[in-house]
Amino acid sequence: MINLLLIALGGAIGASLRFLTGKAAIKLFGMHEVLTGTVFANIAGCLFAGTLLGLVSVEQLLNQTSILFLTIGILGSLTTFSTFILEAYQIGKASAPKLLTYLFLQLFVALLATVAGYGFIHFLNSA
Repeated sequence: MINLLLIALGGAIGASLRFLTGKAAIKLFGMHEVLTGTVFANIAGCLFAGTLLGLVSVEQLLNQTSILFLTIGILGSLTTFSTFILEAYQIGKASAPKLLTYLFLQLFVALLATVAGYGFIHFLNSA
């Protein structure tokens, strides 16, 4: 139960950071088409995720509860992209073909699913 509460707390922190990142990006760059809060949140999240991965793999400084709070909680709410990149890194270390399959599913199939969902709503709306 404590893990669930810590994940929820981390999620609240991550969501707040995501909101503030978006506001900061608008303040710094205006309503830019590329330099969005999402870009900065994803890059910051990946930097944070890589740092955590390094801490765990080299020094093993974090216990399982801390890892849940930081990764699933804060990072999971700040950006799911960092989780995607961490998973891709782990899979890629083990197998290049599995990495290509993973990337294909995450990028191409997910994009097709988005197009399908969009098309489905427009189909229903035109009926």
